[in-house]
Amino acid sequence: MNPFKAPIHEAAERSPHSLVRAPAIALIIVASIALVFGILGLLGDVVLIASGAIAVLEARNEGPISKETTVAVRVIWGILLLVASSFVLFGAIRMKNLKSHGIAKAAAIVAMVPLVGPCCLLGIPFGVWALITLEKPEVRNAFR
Repeated sequence: MNPFKAPIHEAAERSPHSLVRAPAIALIIVASIALVFGILGLLGDVVLIASGAIAVLEARNEGPISKETTVAVRVIWGILLLVASSFVLFGAIRMKNLKSHGIAKAAAIVAMVPLVGPCCLLGIPFGVWALITLEKPEVRNAFR
């Protein structure tokens, strides 16, 4: 028996699957939360538009931007957030399964973009964690 050999449980902790599991799950949770809130936000906008309540709210706004522009920006931004969150969710699932290193890396980067990535600031630390994990040699090699 070799006294310098790492115990089995330590070797299992260093496996690529175990290394990517936690950051991938964190990104999956963050993206899922963002998707739920994004869908609720878009549904809320649709209800406000359909009920005419947006017109009442915008009537109070005496700024230079029209209510149609405001509504269009809200809807476009909501759709952009849903697309970004969906991509992060897809990339995190690919990361967890050790498939598509490039997509997993791109999803981690998208998660770090404030105001576009999922859950705004919450995606930054998890995206950094995922990127650091994805660049470890044993993880990078496992994707091949």
